[in-house]
Amino acid sequence: MAAAGPERTAGRGGGRVPSFTDSQVPQKQLPVTSRAGRLLPGPWPPQDPGEPAPGRAGGRAAATPCPHPIRQRSPRVRGGEQRVLGNVVHSPRNSGVTVPPPQESMRAYAANVYTSVVAELVRGQQRRFIAVEQEFFRLWWDHVASEQQKHQVHQLLKEGRLEFVLGGQVMHDEAVTHLDDQILQLTEGHGFLYQTFGVRPQFSWHVDPFGASATTPTLFALAGFNVHLISRIDYNLKDAMQKAQGLQFVWRGSRSLGAQQEIFTHVMDQYSYCTPSAIPFSNRTGFYWNGVAFFPEPPPDGVYPNMSQPVTPDNIHLYAEVLVANVKQRAAWFRTPHVLWPWGCDKQFFNASVQFANMDPLLDHINSRTAELGVSVQYATLSEFFHTLHTLNATWSVRDHHDFLPYSSELWQAWTGFFTSRSTLKGLARRASALLYAGESMFTRYLWPAPHGALDPTWALQQLQQLRWAVSEVQHHDAVTGTESPKVRDMYSEHLATGMLGVRKLMASLALEGRGSSAAEQHAALQAPPGTKPAGYSASVYNPLAWTVTTLVTLTVGFARVHVTDELGHPVPAQIQSSSRQPSVYELLILATIPGLSYRHYQLRPATEPHAGPWEPAAAGAHVLRYGRRTRRQARQGGRKLVPVRNDCYTVLLDRDTNLMDSIRESQSNRTVRVAQEFLEYHVNGDVKLGPISDNYLFTPKELAEPAWEAVEMEIVAGKLATEIRQFFYRRASAQAYSYAIYSRLAHVPREADGQLLCHRIEQKYSAGPLELNREAILRTSTDLNSHQVLYSDNNGYQMQRRPYQRFRDNAIARNYYPMVQSAFIEDGRSRLVLLSERAHGVSSQENGQVEVMLHRRLWNNLAWDLNYNLTLNDTSVVHPTLWLLLGPPALTTALRPRSGVELQHRPVVLLRELARTGPPAQGASPEPQGLRQQTAVTLPPNLHLQVLSIPGWNYSTNHTEHLRHLEQGHPGKAQADLHRVLLRLHHLYEMGEDPVLSQPVTLNLKAVLEGLGAVATVEERSLTGTWDVHALRRWTWRTESAPRRGCPSSPPRPLPADTSITIHPKEIRTFFIHFQQQ
Repeated sequence: MAAAGPERTAGRGGGRVPSFTDSQVPQKQLPVTSRAGRLLPGPWPPQDPGEPAPGRAGGRAAATPCPHPIRQRSPRVRGGEQRVLGNVVHSPRNSGVTVPPPQESMRAYAANVYTSVVAELVRGQQRRFIAVEQEFFRLWWDHVASEQQKHQVHQLLKEGRLEFVLGGQVMHDEAVTHLDDQILQLTEGHGFLYQTFGVRPQFSWHVDPFGASATTPTLFALAGFNVHLISRIDYNLKDAMQKAQGLQFVWRGSRSLGAQQEIFTHVMDQYSYCTPSAIPFSNRTGFYWNGVAFFPEPPPDGVYPNMSQPVTPDNIHLYAEVLVANVKQRAAWFRTPHVLWPWGCDKQFFNASVQFANMDPLLDHINSRTAELGVSVQYATLSEFFHTLHTLNATWSVRDHHDFLPYSSELWQAWTGFFTSRSTLKGLARRASALLYAGESMFTRYLWPAPHGALDPTWALQQLQQLRWAVSEVQHHDAVTGTESPKVRDMYSEHLATGMLGVRKLMASLALEGRGSSAAEQHAALQAPPGTKPAGYSASVYNPLAWTVTTLVTLTVGFARVHVTDELGHPVPAQIQSSSRQPSVYELLILATIPGLSYRHYQLRPATEPHAGPWEPAAAGAHVLRYGRRTRRQARQGGRKLVPVRNDCYTVLLDRDTNLMDSIRESQSNRTVRVAQEFLEYHVNGDVKLGPISDNYLFTPKELAEPAWEAVEMEIVAGKLATEIRQFFYRRASAQAYSYAIYSRLAHVPREADGQLLCHRIEQKYSAGPLELNREAILRTSTDLNSHQVLYSDNNGYQMQRRPYQRFRDNAIARNYYPMVQSAFIEDGRSRLVLLSERAHGVSSQENGQVEVMLHRRLWNNLAWDLNYNLTLNDTSVVHPTLWLLLGPPALTTALRPRSGVELQHRPVVLLRELARTGPPAQGASPEPQGLRQQTAVTLPPNLHLQVLSIPGWNYSTNHTEHLRHLEQGHPGKAQADLHRVLLRLHHLYEMGEDPVLSQPVTLNLKAVLEGLGAVATVEERSLTGTWDVHALRRWTWRTESAPRRGCPSSPPRPLPADTSITIHPKEIRTFFIHFQQQ
């Protein structure tokens, strides 16, 4: 519960900001606000109209267009002989762009931040500043900065007065982003910083994401960071940690890696990353003398709204008293005499000359009265502050692998709605990431062992780079979260779509090169007369994973009968059926087994005559059984009429009286588990006069979810390769159009060998929407598993977290929602039900044996803050998410879940092109020239995942000394991209002790694994983002309290043996630069 008394929440700070105590400032009750400046009705006191709205709900910026580019350094404060304050000056920006797009933000203030800060740092040797995200800095560097300013930046970095911290393209969200994408955006930012300046960030600044994942400290440790900073954690927990002086600790984020990848973690106190914006003697912006950023252009006279009173001889003592009181208040929450006091907030320091002109005399005034005030202050970078802390050699507590999710900033402010907000954008972001992943390895395979076509590598790298930046950008904590305005959402979607189009063009060109298509063949296809129907299609299917995949490739075709042949003209097992969404077209299912990083090529031609034989060229048809509409009130109380749908692994039993799923029998255990699925909706409040509301960020249901349907229709499409169950849910029994649908597919393949993963899953696709206003739609799956209301959900696709139901007195539904990025499950001692997802959702277990997934949200409210920035989430779209269901004994599903999740994320990519009207190839002939399909497959053991295989294109030397020498010799411009350096990253998918076989360390020879790409010349092991040689990386160690040490022993990495054999332990992520012998 929030403490009583005059409290308010800080701007986007992820915590409540208490007023100063009576002994610290003259008695005056500070205004009480909620969500960092947003007015709330009823039980929430209104905000002082003179105070600007710096953010929301303990943390959202009122209009944070882009990434937090700059953070300035804090002064250190020494209380008497005890206290040291680190004054870290900063100005967060959101590349995630809540409201205006980046170009508008650059004009309004972001460019001025860098321009004015650099100028002011040059003028004062004592001044410091920290810069965080690279998106805006790169725009400034490439399009605004003069050569003189660039020289000044280099010099400031060399002197340590300007410091890059975090260093990613953005400050990524931690709840709904995937591990692969977090690493990508961090790698892109670090590569730019190292290539341009030779700097390697060693401190995080993750103060704005809405909750903290346990994956993040592990990734930052792997990237070479020494300290991790966070802020937004549950308000009750932060209160308790402050009282116990527990805001600093050593975090071992991985249960398998343990102390090997631990990192010192600092949690910002309840003021978060902002200085107090309301002070007793001023009704403006407190310590922000440059006022509030003005959009869309800066004011021509340079006078911004709400500029605070300048520091003068008459008021300097008042400013000093407030600052010192706040320092002492914060000092009580930490164990050491050093206090980090961040000076900045969202959209600040766009007029750094005004800021420093007031800050400098204020700090001088305090330092001249240290004996009287008990505090001394100085500017400091994070490096300076934490180096001072590290030299104390204090003993710190240890936190294990548990995360800080979900995040609540107040009792009725559970930030669990954004787990699902803008589901369409979440799905697009993940599809773009998967396409990029495939395009990277496809291009790398094209270049090595030698390019075998006329493709321009520079153009190819440009297509990949464009999508890398788009995927990186959307990972921001106000982007993929769905917490941006529609205008900015459209910008993200456009960037992703444009990048995907470019990479698809690249992949289509690579596929043609690989097939060795002749110029005459390509010309014939392009020169077909207008209006001429194609003779069919050629489909190149690329498997981007480094293991053999057996799957059903689904294509949409316009003909009811079709011949399908492979590269050699042999018939291929296929099935044709009516489309589930478009009545005028058909779905073609092709059973494909594709080796790692390899193609299969197929030709699809209309069949004039049906063929009955099982191995004839014509695809087999499917039989459709339709069941009439059933209402919820028609369900029988007596015996059930069950319809079975079987494959080798499951029997799904459907109730004809309800048209709903009844149960699933799993073959290996021969256990039947009751499984029922239906759609429900939470009704939420949209009137602030009536109580708490839901919005992009928050989920605040009024009551239990209600069924969203009155009737269901069902049809079963049964075929040789697969059987599909289609269920259509109608909001009203008489409705003509359905509001929800489930399409469930079982593949008819053997459950052993290559078909194991395909057999052991029920693939479900959904249709949800459009919703009625102020509804939050869920899919609820109810079972008879005795799960004790314990849910397991993943952190970023990397590790699982146990989520026992928390019996909160108030707001219990919302506070028991968790993010599901890739997987979740419930279980009892005998069986486990696993859900795998291709996009992020909110997930919860509100009752025993039950799991519900939030699929869609449509909201509107009359809160002024939301209306002003168009953040009401009035989303009228129809969403089409996918889940895969796995059911079986825990041992079986433990083995299947990680690999199945990767297969869902990285399904084979299909590249279609029309066929010219020429004669069909004879069976047994080889119409395709011998091209890329003859390349040797790349195959890893089943517990290892090829996390990336790419040509990053960086031109820096991997010898750090040599690279710095090159930078010191001048800046001749962008050098030609290095196409000979291959980035390889491997990820062990299993936890220590999770599986008796798959959890074992894996030893493999990189030369042997990569022989399909050519002869390996050299291998360099690097840090996660590639900027450190791991043998030169020496992270800080911290003395810790007695705690069990799990995971691999921590020891310096050893040089690779001559045969390049490596051993990868459970949950390890290892990064390498590979150089091949040129041919």
